[in-house]
Amino acid sequence: MTGKQVLQLMAIIREFYPAYYRDKSPEGAQISARLWKELFAEDDGDQVLAAVKAFIATDTKGFPPSAGQVKARLAQLNAPDMPDEAQAWALVSRAIQRGSYHAAEAFEKLPPVVQDVVGSPSMLRTWAATDADTLQTVVASNFMRAYRGRAQAAMERLALPADVRRLLERHGGTAALPAPPDPEGQKRDALRRLAEAREAQQRAFLGEGCGDAVCRARDGKAKPPR
Repeated sequence: MTGKQVLQLMAIIREFYPAYYRDKSPEGAQISARLWKELFAEDDGDQVLAAVKAFIATDTKGFPPSAGQVKARLAQLNAPDMPDEAQAWALVSRAIQRGSYHAAEAFEKLPPVVQDVVGSPSMLRTWAATDADTLQTVVASNFMRAYRGRAQAAMERLALPADVRRLLERHGGTAALPAPPDPEGQKRDALRRLAEAREAQQRAFLGEGCGDAVCRARDGKAKPPR
């Protein structure tokens, strides 16, 4: 974002919120301009101006946008395909319909942030075996709550200044940002592990190449050496 575009940004905000800038001194205006330029130095100036206009067009409270609010709008503009929680669950519901026989393929077609919440193809198989009422109430509610937190974290990462993102990448990547506690995610992981264990036991029972540990659990003793 150039200095000229910063002045345009401030002129737009001042035009729509004149009361908040009536008493600002020239020195104060210069400080504001410098800070805005630093925060958006590596962002596309036209996109920043579009984000400011989008904020103003939907503002119903009458307060000028903060830099953080503009960053959030900018992140939304840069991630237009990020589904909301209802759209994400609709995608998962369609994947679940194929979960019994094509779980891996259905899982790969989900957006990355949705995959993060689902966990693995085996969870789609588990949900496919769940009764419809539980699936569309308990499972849906838990998924959408977990997805809200994960999507919000992804949008917040997008809103970080470029130099902060680079700093995080040097120390392990933006994925290293702490995620909010997710008890439902832990429950889903436990269900996934249970589903995988049941599949392994079923393969062992049918004699489909079980591992020694599973075979020992089935036979009650170690297999004799060949």
